[in-house]
Amino acid sequence: VGGENLNSHAQHESGLQFYQLVNYCIMLKGIEQKLARLNMNHTASDLQLRLARKIVRAIHEGSLLEGDHLRENDLSEMFGVSRTPIRAALSFLTDLKLVEKRANRGFFVSASSSKCLSFLESSPKTDDEQIKEAIAKDWFDGKISKEVSEGEIRKKYGLGRLTTQRILNNLSEEGIVSRMAGYGWQFEPTLNSSKAHDESYDFRIIVETSGILCATFSYDTKAGKVQLEKHKEILQTSEADWNAADLFRLDADFHNFVAQCSNNRFIIQTVLHQNRLRRLLEYNSLLNTGRLIDSCKEHISILRSLTANNRERAASAMKKHLQKAKNAGPEFEIR
Repeated sequence: VGGENLNSHAQHESGLQFYQLVNYCIMLKGIEQKLARLNMNHTASDLQLRLARKIVRAIHEGSLLEGDHLRENDLSEMFGVSRTPIRAALSFLTDLKLVEKRANRGFFVSASSSKCLSFLESSPKTDDEQIKEAIAKDWFDGKISKEVSEGEIRKKYGLGRLTTQRILNNLSEEGIVSRMAGYGWQFEPTLNSSKAHDESYDFRIIVETSGILCATFSYDTKAGKVQLEKHKEILQTSEADWNAADLFRLDADFHNFVAQCSNNRFIIQTVLHQNRLRRLLEYNSLLNTGRLIDSCKEHISILRSLTANNRERAASAMKKHLQKAKNAGPEFEIR
């Protein structure tokens, strides 16, 4: 009997140990799943922040206006991602009261331009943005050769393969680099010399004044009013609160807006490309803040002429405006 009790006790202990082992394995599996979910959420959050900043920047720059319907399909095509991360970014912005979700209708812009600016200034730049600016700055400063491979970029900046490809594609969209055959990339001509700077403005004088006078030009009164209010807001702000980067974006947005009114795809593409080239000046702090304030006043004069449907006067003012900008160009190092 004693032996049977011992065997029974041993079997019970063995069964208990087996049961504990099974529970332990289940617990480990649960921990692994939680860690996986955390890791997935971290990746999604990084993408979510990138998309959220892009959407908010579009609102701040006037591409999207307060009250506009934010359609997932349109944003998905605009940013080259699926609808799922777009939806997550919009939900994130809804929590921040920058976007409104309406039942059975979708998402709508609810924030003003100034509120969007506060978000852009307070939210951290993503790693991609910091790396992209570092690469662009190094090219401007002549620290990178004109033609580079993905491998060289990966090694110089300590990047992974997918990150490198994503950043180079973003730089390509901004007109800073273009893809060569194979894995090579080349940097495009940019405004890193006085000669290139002057040539750019001579070209812009031809294109932008012609855009205002072309037969297809149609002034967007609603968007023009938004532009006018943004410029007035800047002039009413204390000089101590001026931010060169924000002034640059306002300047670029104005020229993009006038180009859009031309309804000529080639004029629009040209002005967009020229403004992207000028971003390198922003990266290198070569923009003259004082000149940008004068530029702001000149923009208001052009907008008022367009509001009054006096395109000849607006085109003349645009020509003088661009000539002054050319003459006030930054001092470049001799190359």
